[in-house]
Amino acid sequence: MIIITLLLSNFSLVPGAQAQSATTNTDPGFDPNSVLTDNDMFDVYGMNYNYLKHFLQSKGALAKLLVRDIDGIDKPAIDVIWRVAQSYKINPKYLLALIQKEQSLVEDANPSQKHLDWAAGYAVCDSCSKDDPDIQQFKGFANQLEWAAKQHREKYLLQLLAFGATISGKAVGKTMMIDGQYVTPANNATAMLYTYTPHLHGNYNLWKIWQRWFTLSYPNGTIVRGSPSNNAYLIQNGEKRPFASEAVLLSMADPKKILTASDTDLSAYPQGTDVRFPKYSIIKTDEGNLYLIASNGKRLFSSAKVMHKFGFLDDELIEASEKDVSDLALLDPITDATAFPQGALLKTTKSSTVWYVENSVKHALADEVFIKLYFPGRPIKNVAVKTIDGYTLGDPYTLHDGELVRSKSESAVYAIEDQQLRPIPSAEVFETMGYKWQNVVTVPDRVLATYDKGLALALATPVAPTVVATN
Repeated sequence: MIIITLLLSNFSLVPGAQAQSATTNTDPGFDPNSVLTDNDMFDVYGMNYNYLKHFLQSKGALAKLLVRDIDGIDKPAIDVIWRVAQSYKINPKYLLALIQKEQSLVEDANPSQKHLDWAAGYAVCDSCSKDDPDIQQFKGFANQLEWAAKQHREKYLLQLLAFGATISGKAVGKTMMIDGQYVTPANNATAMLYTYTPHLHGNYNLWKIWQRWFTLSYPNGTIVRGSPSNNAYLIQNGEKRPFASEAVLLSMADPKKILTASDTDLSAYPQGTDVRFPKYSIIKTDEGNLYLIASNGKRLFSSAKVMHKFGFLDDELIEASEKDVSDLALLDPITDATAFPQGALLKTTKSSTVWYVENSVKHALADEVFIKLYFPGRPIKNVAVKTIDGYTLGDPYTLHDGELVRSKSESAVYAIEDQQLRPIPSAEVFETMGYKWQNVVTVPDRVLATYDKGLALALATPVAPTVVATN
């Protein structure tokens, strides 16, 4: 313990600190004030044992190595990582990103003993030699992980909670100059990261590793709420689209089906245009145009009289500029001849088929599951056969993007994306993505048979191991 104190005080030790040059980062997703969240660092359930095992097996040689643990017994490196994570309540993902950032160990196809011995960069300061006799007690793969985890949980975190700053003065809300750039840590995790590695470049590399490995690829139509920000987004075409308000969000989403993801993970998605208006809201623009907001665009009312005909009132109008709606596709206009611009459920006494009619186009509901999912409480109006026959026949009504479904005859679960079934290959993938079992909808086989199967969802795309030159 004396050695640690001397190192910390006399050398301003930042375990893992390697000499780095200043960096000007142009990655729009990287926020130096919030490199990782506290949950990213301390969520011990962020990766279960099987996920850890499969992840390492998809990378370099670490999954196959035996290393000497602190009890003197040789054990699989996976088990050492798992033990340390559980002992110190550290997210296994963070330990993996740390040893990759320090020694490229996770993706190394042939790690050297030196890289293993200083896996987490612990006790190696800018001016220190790895041969320094004062730091040999920290040498070894298990020792490195043990001391690094202890330093985070029992030193840095306790210092922040008790004194408001780490031993090197890093604190939440305290602005500091790092590599020529002002940085103000927004959370404990970021203050600890700059204490451990006081360089922008090193922490940017850690963030990039995290994005490459752990950012989940959500299907189109998924609605995700970031943690801890609580900001909600629609995932669409590889972008995250913020909701302008909670009202807009709730007009499109069942609150029980909104997923939760780390703000760090969501930072990998480019930010798209805001989802500004609730579905079926009426917009009056600065040019005097009146639009009905539909699920896939905007529809122009031919006149205010037509708007009133369909029951819309002037006090429901939302004032906006024409630019505010310019990114929405212009759909068929609403005229006197339009039937059900907001959609309606119709059927005849001659048939059990229920139709969804919108804009004079009818879409058959192949099963009552569609009514339960998308039209709960909506009345079904009985009309004459000739009325139904008078509407244009459209495609059958389809399951919405992001829906979780399974058939009645098998246990496989799928996520709907772009009218395809994307298999979810395991409970591990399902739960890591943030899905909830109670949201899986059982659908008749004949309905699912009308969908093609797409690519299975995966937690991470296996990357060919990087060959790292040994010293």
